[in-house]
Amino acid sequence: MSSTLRALFAELVGTFVFFTIGAGAVILTTSPAYGEPLGLLGVAAAHGIALAVMVSVFGGISGGHFNPAVTISVWVGGKIGTFRGIAYIAAQLLGALFAGLMLRLMFVRPDWEPSNLGTPAIGPGVTIGRAILIEAVLTFVLVIAVWGTGLDKRGATIGGFGIGLAVFVDILVGGPLTGAAMNPARHLGPALAAGFLRDWWVYWLGPLAGGAIGGLVYRTFFWEETKSS
Repeated sequence: MSSTLRALFAELVGTFVFFTIGAGAVILTTSPAYGEPLGLLGVAAAHGIALAVMVSVFGGISGGHFNPAVTISVWVGGKIGTFRGIAYIAAQLLGALFAGLMLRLMFVRPDWEPSNLGTPAIGPGVTIGRAILIEAVLTFVLVIAVWGTGLDKRGATIGGFGIGLAVFVDILVGGPLTGAAMNPARHLGPALAAGFLRDWWVYWLGPLAGGAIGGLVYRTFFWEETKSS
């Protein structure tokens, strides 16, 4: 298998595992059958730890993006080519859809229907404009962590721990407001499997804007090219 195919498969599998665990935690928390065993803290931890593990496992193979917004950020910053970036996003979306379908097999309809398979949703009283802003800001925080701990060689070598923590704290703040997707694929995969596509474009526009801005900011103000000796 070529290195490119290996990277694409890593993106697909990593996205699948990340979303199956994360969205599965949302289903458990919102299903009346389980009595809300996790709560917001548990949902945030499930997402953050699952992502940290997958980035640590596959970071050396694909970079461990698992998120079109991260891939766009890295592309804007000039660290991935256009064709490879498009291929990454396609693999991520496929992994997301597989996760949604797997969750339909794992849970019965009365369990997953209240949360539409863990699909992120805009909270009560949150306008569309605020939702886009919130998703953009949360994604900005995430991609700064990706650049600082995953791409920048000056950063601490902590595997996916810093990136997973960024998702963890983002969900603690943004979970009740927008579901804190920070990731178009995180919304689209479960949404397609559940047949619930309400406000889908919010979860593309906000995260992609936040990812692009984060990549530009880090590359412009913080990046330092290493000089060969």
